[in-house]
Amino acid sequence: MSQQMNLSLDTEQVQHVSEFAVSHVFDAPNKGDVTRLNSKVKEYVGKHGWMSLDAAKTKIEAWKAHVDAQYADLTKRSDNNQKIVLSLFDLSGTWSQPWADAGYQVYRFDIQDNPEIGDVNQFSVEFFNEIFSSFDGLDIYAILAACPCTDFAVSGARHFAQKDADGRTELSIELVKQTLRTIEYFKPTIWAIENPVGRIEKLTGLQPWRLSFDPYHLGDTYTKKTLLWGRFNSDLPIAPVEPIEGSKMHLKYGGKSLKTKNARSVTPQGFAYSFFMANNAIDHSVMSVANKYDRIEKSIFEKLISAGINEYEISQNIDDDYYDLNDEAVEKILNEMLAVQNRNTIKQ
Repeated sequence: MSQQMNLSLDTEQVQHVSEFAVSHVFDAPNKGDVTRLNSKVKEYVGKHGWMSLDAAKTKIEAWKAHVDAQYADLTKRSDNNQKIVLSLFDLSGTWSQPWADAGYQVYRFDIQDNPEIGDVNQFSVEFFNEIFSSFDGLDIYAILAACPCTDFAVSGARHFAQKDADGRTELSIELVKQTLRTIEYFKPTIWAIENPVGRIEKLTGLQPWRLSFDPYHLGDTYTKKTLLWGRFNSDLPIAPVEPIEGSKMHLKYGGKSLKTKNARSVTPQGFAYSFFMANNAIDHSVMSVANKYDRIEKSIFEKLISAGINEYEISQNIDDDYYDLNDEAVEKILNEMLAVQNRNTIKQ
């Protein structure tokens, strides 16, 4: 692995992945994997009307209680603690907080918080080895990245020409590409890059987006259409409330100062917990293992998990062959594991 953590794929072409790729971490979403939360909200409101603020708060509190329950269960907490979440451009910590509360090992990086360790541009193999001991070989379960949007969002389109000319746009593009390099290096089970509607996809070579939402879909009373690119479960639970504040971020925080920019970019709490509910490893064990071993057909993992074989047992049996790219041996082992489990079940 080179010092620069260069992508094995051109960042302009990450959506064009061969079926023979070492990993499918950058595969574009299938049509059925794309979710517009607005469609779910329209259907809900058509049947039930808007949630009251109290009802939405109660629902989000239930999501929080679910997170806390994972931590309270010693077995689940232990399982979560074996998984790493890297949260980039995470000054507030809101997006990654549910993961930390559930017992995952969360590492947050933001240059405003720590100019040295928090600078994504400093990421390299040596950086992760020397400072973090490459996380002791534990799985990087998720990489979450709320990349700076100032030079991408359509709300600032009138300044695009100046930013393109003076180099600011190129610096922002490099942050996204460095994020993609980090994803390529660690190949996490799930990854997501968040940004408002704009030109980030066009300028950085991101695959098509997988999720669109507004904060009012998830308990906040304002609009701010946001897109997420990546590999994750986009079918988030909702808590739709009427957007009575409209586009409050630009009405209340429309200044040019760093403080107001930070205020505009804070992740909505409802979204953070909804995203966890749809993507945590315990509630989505098939996704967890199938994304980790993404060259193998998902159906075999569905059968294994259904038969009571957990991710740890699967990993113990196939890791050597999988990372040696011996998929034929992996499939044989998995089918043998399933056959043995089925025979044992019949005997019982």
